[in-house]
Amino acid sequence: MSKTDGIRDLIYINGNINEKCFITYGIEFKEFVYSLPSSIPNILLLKHQYDESDFHFGTLLDYVEGEQVHKLAQDHVYGYGNFCWIDVEDISSLNLLEPHDLAALLYLGHYQKPLNSQFNNKLNNQFVYLAHDDGWFNKTYYKDIYDMKHLMSRIVPLKIASLNQKRFSLLRKKSEYPPLPLVLVNTLLTLTNDGLLIDFQHMIHTRKDVQVPVYTIGEFLDMDEMYNEVDEHKKASKLRANLILNKKDLEWSLIEN
Repeated sequence: MSKTDGIRDLIYINGNINEKCFITYGIEFKEFVYSLPSSIPNILLLKHQYDESDFHFGTLLDYVEGEQVHKLAQDHVYGYGNFCWIDVEDISSLNLLEPHDLAALLYLGHYQKPLNSQFNNKLNNQFVYLAHDDGWFNKTYYKDIYDMKHLMSRIVPLKIASLNQKRFSLLRKKSEYPPLPLVLVNTLLTLTNDGLLIDFQHMIHTRKDVQVPVYTIGEFLDMDEMYNEVDEHKKASKLRANLILNKKDLEWSLIEN
């Protein structure tokens, strides 16, 4: 696995902006939760192995209420194998689900793709999160593309700070890095159509800046194929650039090599 002390140091995003669907490697559930603009109200678990969930007798499915979501995020989610869920605005709305709603949810959890729509009006879900070995292969649908933009703006500084904390000293105060600006996020979002790779493994720190290599390596559904041949994919990349943070001005830019 591409990890430094338990933190994945590559992010790959294969995006379909029209469908608001993104296949990712390197973004784990806990990073997803911490990078969203607002808290997830409740989670209906479709596939999981979480021991501390609650059980809804009407649907025969487990759920996690909002105040417990961060506790779930600290669990060893990768070890679940399949981890699939949707958010639920109000747990009481589960009582409104009819057989065809339940059939669609069970199909979603089993086949990791929607039967019809990925969003249920009764539950008012904003996300569909379908993972196999969380952080290795994740497919996520967003009702509002702004949530994906916010995640992208936060995940880069989060990765840098977390990796630096692990690499240099557990006693060192965690550095604060600013989020990416919207104009830059929009550029990166467009690049996900061509398979965006952000390589924290080879990021460079100088006195003046932080440089994180960026590539477009094409579309992959098989993350073993993507990861095992990543060096070859980088050599064949149509884009070679760096995300650069100027430490003095705390401003981000994307500069092609």
